[in-house]
Amino acid sequence: MLKDLAKRALGLGSKPSRLFTDFASDQEFVEALYRVILNRKSDPSGLAHHVERLGKGEVARHELLRDFIRSEECRHNCAVKYEPHEVLLDYQPVLDPAPFAPHVRDKPLEGAQLCELVNPRKWLDQGWYDTLKDMQALSLRLDDIHRKHYEYVQTAYGLRLLGALHPGASVLGVGAGHERILYWLANNAARVVGTDLYEGNWASDNAQEGDPDVIENPAKYAPFPYRQEALSFQRMDGRKLEFDGHSFDVVYSLSSIEHFGGHEGSAQSMAEIGRVLKKGGVAAIATELILNDASDDEFFSLADLVKYVVAPSGLKLVQMPVLELPRAVLERPLNLPQERYYRPHLVLSERGLVYTSVMLFLVKE
Repeated sequence: MLKDLAKRALGLGSKPSRLFTDFASDQEFVEALYRVILNRKSDPSGLAHHVERLGKGEVARHELLRDFIRSEECRHNCAVKYEPHEVLLDYQPVLDPAPFAPHVRDKPLEGAQLCELVNPRKWLDQGWYDTLKDMQALSLRLDDIHRKHYEYVQTAYGLRLLGALHPGASVLGVGAGHERILYWLANNAARVVGTDLYEGNWASDNAQEGDPDVIENPAKYAPFPYRQEALSFQRMDGRKLEFDGHSFDVVYSLSSIEHFGGHEGSAQSMAEIGRVLKKGGVAAIATELILNDASDDEFFSLADLVKYVVAPSGLKLVQMPVLELPRAVLERPLNLPQERYYRPHLVLSERGLVYTSVMLFLVKE
């Protein structure tokens, strides 16, 4: 995690050499280290001390960055939020899934739970864990779990289990940016199309979304070798998919539909997803579910999730969702923006909202 912090330090992406030239003065550089690495303002004495060291040539900028990252204060900020037993034991129901009942298929899937909240116990499932390893460079340890990694692996695992993902399958990603899973799918399906607005690049801890360059240079963003002939990217609004009906065996969207112009935009996108799916095809959808009594224009309460995501799709849930989480992560959610300094990354808190990822699999009957 500390190595990852160094790469992301000061928000300058994957070119750490820029760290040492982009700040005009030593004071600006040191203040940025305090802000980004230690997540606080500089104290006068500490600021003066480090600026003096830089000025006298006692330490170079890259060495000072290293010192900050290795400091006890930074290590404390990067602390493990929950111990393994806290994310594996003492689960409790969070919300009543009853509103989903009218939208569940007549013969629900049994034997494996696919529709659920982010679930750390999946890391103990051998088949699921094998899929995790196959995606390469994702969090393998229980103390380094990230909910985005869960979304990727649960999607791949669920699609395989349902028989929707196979060597001849056609797959559409909606609001897909150039996420890792697109490249993995290209190695496991006949045709994969990633769609997004691709209007510009924005970065988070675990994904880079929407860089327009990916349309012409997809291999540049590949996290591992992939079948280049199987993957393409198209600029497209998720609310108006420019494909004929019944075109894809699989459509997926991971933590994107909530950003399509509010709940009504999400509903439009889900209707489009249902339209372009082939009969018998599967949609894998992850989005943000609010766990407390708050409401939001983008994230979903349980009622809003049913109204604006499930119902407009015209699809059927493969099973009743299980909405439970470990007690510890509910009682101690990660607060934004400090969440980037902690693992496991499961439940977040911001703007009065407490939320996490919910995963839904729906079939076109």
